[in-house]
Amino acid sequence: MSDIDRLIEETLDAEDAALRRALGEDPGFIASAFGMLRGPGAWPRQVMFAAQAVMFGVSVWFAWEFFQAETVLDALRWGLPAVVLMVCALVVKTSMAAFMTEHRLLMEIRRLELRIERLRRAGQV
Repeated sequence: MSDIDRLIEETLDAEDAALRRALGEDPGFIASAFGMLRGPGAWPRQVMFAAQAVMFGVSVWFAWEFFQAETVLDALRWGLPAVVLMVCALVVKTSMAAFMTEHRLLMEIRRLELRIERLRRAGQV
């Protein structure tokens, strides 16, 4: 827990602290990655996830064939597509990080909106 998190926890009243615990901790990397595959706009991310998995699998197969090649021409025939597919899979996977960041920001915005609404109802705003 960082210093800012500690300061936030100290300043929250009991009701806010209970709400924060109920909302839970931020999900880990794996939970965030699979969390992208649900929701209203999930189908493009599902397609990207499947395409990335296929590209990675095929690149591993091509790499295996590359290491089994006996001539330089055969090694090039298997090695170059293996590298290209691996790089493409990496680019697709890296582009998915923006979706994970967007989801994390939306969760924090919702928490802030909930807190503001609770303060408004209490007559403090």
